[in-house]
Amino acid sequence: MNCTTTTATTTHSTMASSVPRLDTAGIAALLGLSREHVTDRLTKRVDFPKPYINVSRRTRYWRTSDVLAWMRGK
Repeated sequence: MNCTTTTATTTHSTMASSVPRLDTAGIAALLGLSREHVTDRLTKRVDFPKPYINVSRRTRYWRTSDVLAWMRGK
């Protein structure tokens, strides 16, 4: 039972790490904004994608494809 749980957790972690993702600094670099602007304003917009991974209140990751789609207005 413990081995199955470990395998499932490892598989999920591997899948999550293979998805191209951005943190707030990456989003800021992509958009030419400051990280503070992204953190304080952009990520709080209702039309901005929700984080893909919430590690903590301060550490979050967004799928790169979601951010790019948002940039294109989709």
